Amino acid sequence: MTTEEEKKDKPVTQADRLVFTGLKGALVVTVFLFTPLLGILLNAIGMGSMAAFMNALMLPLLFFCFGMMGYGMWQKKMKEMQDKHDSEDK
Repeated sequence: MTTEEEKKDKPVTQADRLVFTGLKGALVVTVFLFTPLLGILLNAIGMGSMAAFMNALMLPLLFFCFGMMGYGMWQKKMKEMQDKHDSEDK
């Protein structure tokens, strides 16, 4: 088990940033995709006719964000396995 001090001392890795960025992106896309907020915002700026096209772009963007999160988690797992393997060799 790691203590809180050890967790605070760990540097933020690229994998951590990928997971966090993917999560933030997925949350934003989900809010726009599953609420009428996107239509309201587009109507407010005079681009209400683009709402139908935006929904076609939001779903692939959501999958991209989930993919980014998955890739970041995979990198973290591979790093942990590499570190464990390296420590066993010593």
